[in-house]
Amino acid sequence: MGALSSEGETQLTVTPAQYKDAFDSAARIVREMGYTVVVVDRSNGIIETAARHAGSALEPWRVDNASASEVAANTAANRRRRIRFEFIPESAQFATVGANDTLRGAAIPGSTAAQERFDVQNSVGPIAVDIWVYIERSFIEGVKPSSYSGAIASRWTNPLNAKPSDATDDSIRENAQWVPVGRDDDYERTIIGKLAAALEVR
Repeated sequence: MGALSSEGETQLTVTPAQYKDAFDSAARIVREMGYTVVVVDRSNGIIETAARHAGSALEPWRVDNASASEVAANTAANRRRRIRFEFIPESAQFATVGANDTLRGAAIPGSTAAQERFDVQNSVGPIAVDIWVYIERSFIEGVKPSSYSGAIASRWTNPLNAKPSDATDDSIRENAQWVPVGRDDDYERTIIGKLAAALEVR
């Protein structure tokens, strides 16, 4: 349980000269922690990982929890973590969204709006490194603990997820199985500490 730190910073600032090493080190660190990197965008400064299930009391060899309460939470429920890095130039300016503005979504690659967005690789000022470690909990629709009967759980079926009887294709409806329930601050501090240590060595 002592592998995660509850002290330290949750944000790091690097110089443009350090950006390449910081970006590569961030991807390497999370790989060494057992995660699969699925998004690598150097221009926008984004790294994302696939989710990895959190260690429980049934896996004493796992050292990815900061306290006994985390071990208990991961044992009582099926939980997993997902990691996201964002490298953002401190000089970057983002358009303010008003209450009545129309949300148009992300800029289309190659469009004028996309070209006007900052490129971290060409940044000339300090770059902030933000990291989010999201905790997600497994959720099975139609099953919930029963507190008013002798049964362990009650079940119900959502008719909207049922395939129409006259359907002519083989498509299926996918039920959401995971729900975000919070962030893991200790995990974030641990990764930032590892990244800062890696940059000091270089």
